[in-house]
Amino acid sequence: MSAEEECVNKISNQETLGAEEESTSSEPQYCVFFQTGSCRFGANCHNTHETDPNFKQPQKSSKRSKPRKPKQSAEERVACQKCEKQKHKLRTVMDVVNRIQWDNIYDPETFVVGYLDRFDGILEEKFSNFDWSDVTTVDDWETFCIPKHRVYYFKINDKVVWDRTERIDLIFNQRQPMCKDCNKS
Repeated sequence: MSAEEECVNKISNQETLGAEEESTSSEPQYCVFFQTGSCRFGANCHNTHETDPNFKQPQKSSKRSKPRKPKQSAEERVACQKCEKQKHKLRTVMDVVNRIQWDNIYDPETFVVGYLDRFDGILEEKFSNFDWSDVTTVDDWETFCIPKHRVYYFKINDKVVWDRTERIDLIFNQRQPMCKDCNKS
């Protein structure tokens, strides 16, 4: 027998002895999952299903380390300079159109609409020149009507009062969401 073969035999003998020592140990291997009532192997489990006298039930830790903050009511939210950068829900074009048409404080003749033309880019036209009904029901040769998604802004006396890209809405005086610094005021 060569030295290599003797070395391999010693290693294999040590492995089998180690396995025998584990199986013949005096203390039984208790199933930890059986102790908690969650063993999924049942009778096929390799560990013993008996109550371990030294077993301590693990403490259940809550998943939340920090307590929840109470939600603010709508009255508590007030706009400030720092909060203006936060996004808010912008009213639709038709909401603005209906407000201009039906609210007595606005004169439709003073408004200008900025819209996207497919060939010429953004153009401006008087509010009163538009037909605000559905595009599919209007004859293009008789009235001026564009799809609502092409409207970009509304102006009154050269001041922008509603802008989709800049998220400006002065028609409805929309409030901004409140930041952490404004929570105190």
